[in-house]
Amino acid sequence: VQPDLPDEQRIITLMEQERSRHYLFSITSIRGRDRSLSGIVLLLRDVTRLKEVERLKSEFVMAASHELRTPLTSLGMSVDLLLEHTAPSLAEKDRELLQAAHEEVHRMKALVNDLLDLSRIEAGRIEMEFENVPVPTLFDHVEAVFESQVEMKEVALTSELIGDLPKVRADANKITWVLTNLISNALRYVSKGGRIQLLAHRIGPNVHLSVRDDGPGISPEYHSKIFQKFVQVKGREAGGTGLGLAICKEIVRAHGGAIWIESSPGQGSTFTFTLPAAR
Repeated sequence: VQPDLPDEQRIITLMEQERSRHYLFSITSIRGRDRSLSGIVLLLRDVTRLKEVERLKSEFVMAASHELRTPLTSLGMSVDLLLEHTAPSLAEKDRELLQAAHEEVHRMKALVNDLLDLSRIEAGRIEMEFENVPVPTLFDHVEAVFESQVEMKEVALTSELIGDLPKVRADANKITWVLTNLISNALRYVSKGGRIQLLAHRIGPNVHLSVRDDGPGISPEYHSKIFQKFVQVKGREAGGTGLGLAICKEIVRAHGGAIWIESSPGQGSTFTFTLPAAR
C-alpha cells in the first residue's frame, strides 16, 4: 500500500502581491459520534523561508561541486599516472598508500558527480525526454546490464509482468538509471544463491515497478530516512556516496510518481516506484 504523502509533496505555492509563498498543507476529517463526516479542517503552514534557505543551500552545493570537479580530475589523473609508471619501483607500503589515494579520489569524484546531478534535478535544470516506453524494454535492458555481475555472484535476477501492462510515460534513460541503482544496492547485500526480482503491475492510472530482494532487510526506523541525502543504514558496508536513493527519489518525482520501501529485518526488501501509464 502506498504510504501517506511525504512533506515535500504536501507543499502548495500561492501568489501574494507578485511574490510566491509556499505552504505545507495537512487535511483532517472531523467525524461525529456516528462516524459520519461533519467537516474537514485544512491547515496551511507558511514554509516560504525554509524553501528559500533550501534553494540557497542547493545553489551553494552546486557551485562548490563545480569548483571541486576540476582539481579532483587533475588529482585523479596524477595518481593514475603514478600508479601506472612509478608504482613498480616503490616499496609495498608506498604502493598501498598510492592505491588508497586512487580509490578515495575516484570515490570523491563520484560524490561530486552525484551532488551535481542531484542539484540539477532539484533545481529543475535537468532535461527530461518523455516518451511512451514498454516496461519489458526497461526490464530487458537492465537485466542485460547486470548479466555478468549476477552470474559472478551466483544471484538470480528475474522479472515478472503482472496482467496486461500499458506503456509508461517516462524518460527511458533516467528510469533505467533508477532501476540500475536499485539493483546495484540489492546486489551489494544479497548473499550468494540469493534472488532479485523485477516486478511490474498496473494500479489505476499508474504502473508500479518494484525491485525485490531476499537480502537482510532494512529496519523500519530507516524507511523514511534512506531517501534523504547521505543517509546510510548502520551496520552495512560503506561503498556508495549515500546519494543514490536521493537521486532515485528526485527522478521519480520529476515523473510525477512516488517511491517507497517495504522491508523488515531478515525478510528482504522491496523498493517500489510509480510511473504514469501512457494514454
